[in-house]
Amino acid sequence: MQIASETGGWLSMRPLRYEFEEEPDGPLDDWLVVSVAAADHHGNTWQAETPCLTVAEAITLADWLGRRDVAAALEFIEPNVAFRQLPGDLLEVAFSQETLPPWLRGNGSGRVHRIRLEVTPEMLVRAAGDWAAEIAAFPPRADLADW
Repeated sequence: MQIASETGGWLSMRPLRYEFEEEPDGPLDDWLVVSVAAADHHGNTWQAETPCLTVAEAITLADWLGRRDVAAALEFIEPNVAFRQLPGDLLEVAFSQETLPPWLRGNGSGRVHRIRLEVTPEMLVRAAGDWAAEIAAFPPRADLADW
């Protein structure tokens, strides 16, 4: 999935593999290693690969991107990446911990780097479809009924 702002900056996310090969005990144990790459509007780029989403969260992300009537913010168990819709067709993406740009890594929790992308509803629907297609290769291995 790629989302590129018309004024600079972009986000690319791609599921790579399950974190663990063995079957999980439940949905909270079914993690995906995700490649996260981004650029801010100054052209600074960075990339990380980390188990930052459960399979259930990855499904939730696809739904969230494709709908405008859901909550304005989406956060996950691991706070590596988070999303927030802002007024004026702006999408804010927050990075922390393992997905921080290398020039911001260091001691101390609570460090967050945010980028804002100008997006149209059509861009988000396209990104949702791309993400859904990519995560289809990693179906839930645990019952999501209790999710």
